[in-house]
Order: sequence, then C-alpha cells, then structure tokens
Amino acid sequence: MSETTLLVVAKMVAKPGQAEALKRVLSQCIEPSRREAGNIHYDLYRSVEDQETFLFHERWQNGAAIDEHERSAHFQTLLEQAGPLLAQAPEITKI
Repeated sequence: MSETTLLVVAKMVAKPGQAEALKRVLSQCIEPSRREAGNIHYDLYRSVEDQETFLFHERWQNGAAIDEHERSAHFQTLLEQAGPLLAQAPEITKI
C-alpha cells in the first residue's frame, strides 16, 4: 500500500432514541462510497458498549479522493440527514 493512502475515522453519536434512524442514514452512504474510484475500504461499526455511537473506518488513495468523496451527492445527503439526529458534532480524524 502506498504511503500516500489516508485513513479517516469518523465518530458519530445519536441523540437518545435516534440510533436506529441514524444507522439507516449512515448505512445509505456505504455502498456508493465503496464504489468511488479512490476508495480502498469504507466500513461502518456500532459500539457494543454504547448503541448510540457509530464509527466509520475509511481508507482512501489520497487526499484528493477524500475531497471528491466529501463533494459527492451521497455524502452531502448523509450530512444533511444525519445532522438533526446527532447528539454532538461528528469527531473526524484523518491520519
């Protein structure tokens, strides 16, 4: 794997009672993101300790691929639909 690949970890926490709705919204972004040219992997996890906490674990070929992903229609839809369901702003780490 090239050293230019980037890892993204995004943590999202649902408002109380909104976890299932948030899971549906987040899940809709998985397959289109996996089909993006610069995607290496894109997975969604749910905490077993706190069912309101979700984590995206993503690897991209480079920063340009992440930029393109963030401009995609499916990612913009995720942001729009997830916003009202979140207890706090997403925590996003790019490594």
